[in-house]
Amino acid sequence: MIAEAKILIIEDNKSDADLLCRELKKSGLIFKSEVVQTKATFENALQLFRPDIIISDYSLPSFDAVTAFRIKQTNYPLIPFIIVSGIIGDENAVELIKEGVTDYAPKAKLFTLPTKITRALKDAEDKKEKALIDEKLKIQTAELIIANKELLLQNEEKERRATELVNLSDSLHKQTEELSLANDLLIMQEVKVQAVNEQLTELNQELEFRVTARTKALTESEHRFRNMMETIPQIAWTNTIAGEFIFYNRRWYDYTGLSLEQTKDTGLRLAIHPDDLKNSSGWFTMIREKSEGGEFQLRIKRADGVYRWHLLRMMPIKDEQGETQQWVGTATDIEELRLLQQQKDDFISIASHELKTPLTSLKAALQLLDRMKEAPSAKMLPMIVLANKSLDKVNILVADLLYASKVNEGQLHIDPKNFVLSSVILDSCQFIRAEGVYNIQTCGDMNVEVYADPVRIEQVVTNFITNAIKYAPESKQITINIKKVKGMVNVSVIDKGPGIPAEKQRFLFDRYYRVDNRGSHYTGLGLGLYICSEIVKAHHGEIGVISEVGMGSTFWFTLPVA
Repeated sequence: MIAEAKILIIEDNKSDADLLCRELKKSGLIFKSEVVQTKATFENALQLFRPDIIISDYSLPSFDAVTAFRIKQTNYPLIPFIIVSGIIGDENAVELIKEGVTDYAPKAKLFTLPTKITRALKDAEDKKEKALIDEKLKIQTAELIIANKELLLQNEEKERRATELVNLSDSLHKQTEELSLANDLLIMQEVKVQAVNEQLTELNQELEFRVTARTKALTESEHRFRNMMETIPQIAWTNTIAGEFIFYNRRWYDYTGLSLEQTKDTGLRLAIHPDDLKNSSGWFTMIREKSEGGEFQLRIKRADGVYRWHLLRMMPIKDEQGETQQWVGTATDIEELRLLQQQKDDFISIASHELKTPLTSLKAALQLLDRMKEAPSAKMLPMIVLANKSLDKVNILVADLLYASKVNEGQLHIDPKNFVLSSVILDSCQFIRAEGVYNIQTCGDMNVEVYADPVRIEQVVTNFITNAIKYAPESKQITINIKKVKGMVNVSVIDKGPGIPAEKQRFLFDRYYRVDNRGSHYTGLGLGLYICSEIVKAHHGEIGVISEVGMGSTFWFTLPVA
């Protein structure tokens, strides 16, 4: 359920709108609301306010609920739409609900509205969740198709080998016939019986040698198989066609902490996550019945009690007739792979959201400017300022993505030279000082020179300052300190903000990481400090943070002295 619902109210009577809000608050519903009266303000609120639910009067002087519903249905079909009116009538309400309107509440019975809103929000969340599940099922279906193609290729290879074995068998059969013919000739030639006997004795000895060698080869093959199972990094096992597990490699016992006796008893069931146990049993059975091999994922408990995701693969071992003799399985730890996939998905979501917000504002500003172009007015100046700010935000986000791409590809080049560090720092602070809101003081060794790329260093300092403003907006005092330390120059940016918890500090310079401080949401892609870290490393310097909750933060980096 949404913690704080955003409710868009279409109502031309302010008293009715206030009465509706009071009724919702009285029911305990937590929400934010916005009231609109015209079609234009309604469409604008859909884009900017982004409501979770819409409550509309049936008829307004310049607008009506049916028109609003159809606009909403075209662009935002998942947002619930409830009509509140005293004149609509039950028959009209039923017809509108058939068209797709979520619900109807008479103004005389506003006490029923909170329950209908809660139910509508829950239904909307369920529809969104179902859409996500459908998308995941499509992806899984595509993966299964790819796996089936791989199995077909493997079967073709097995058929080719089977054909080779048949040809070899025919060749051996022909050789046997030739030996029989030779034996008949030897019998007919009594003079050469002794020689033939000697030859047969030699042949018998050779056959015995081959049998001995073959037995030895089988023993060595089994030994190699065991060694291979023990040396692979995955958990591995073998089981009979009936499903009985007859061998586990050492990796299983090391990972689970179970003994052989515990595994044979109930350890196997205890090692699998309870939520995966039923499905895993079904997958085991289905793969064995198909006799083609397969794979699936489940969580296996480590010796310290932590469950980690594993990819399980099972393949049949067949004899020359194609009959399955036993099964070989492996379990590969994919916990980090799943986390990386989730991190990628989260970044794509964040990037899409962060780019969409300024683009939406830019579009709205340009639309308003387009309407005013025939009759310019003083209102155009704020629109131009808003459009430029939105465009600046887009440029910053795109620049961060380009810098991160250059870092990943090893193309982040620097052009170092000698310069006075304080001059670059003072230049980087000019745009903040010009606003007159924050007091930025630079102190320390103001004459020290460094050997670095001034453009890149200005980028690092600017990022530190903007972060101090963004994450510590109440701290109007920001101090930049410059000092020499053991042949290097240390630059510290100090604020008196809320500080950063110790457990989060080690992640600050990781790619895509963003601090979520006390439930607040900050914009950005989580690339700024990561790029700063790579720039400082390219200068053979160090970067870090010192912070304590409630005491502010100090971000610092070092550069080589000129």
